Amino acid sequence: MTRTSLSSMQLYSILDREFKELRPIHCRGCRIPLPFVRNPPDDVSANWSVGTVRECPAGCHLVIAELVTRMWTRYDMEPERPQ
Repeated sequence: MTRTSLSSMQLYSILDREFKELRPIHCRGCRIPLPFVRNPPDDVSANWSVGTVRECPAGCHLVIAELVTRMWTRYDMEPERPQ
């Protein structure tokens, strides 16, 4: 499976934009957590995840889980370069 490699900022921008389109309209307090690089558990998994999401009464936590799962198939995250 081929994924597009993105910087952390590019990936966050995509996640943020998609979440804003999908989140329940009556919830404006939830935000998508920042993505971070991780070692993939196997050869077909993405190399990133997001921070812990709090449970939202409006269901934003479920929207985030579905969004991240969908984006894992499309994108990898470039490792941060030391400055």
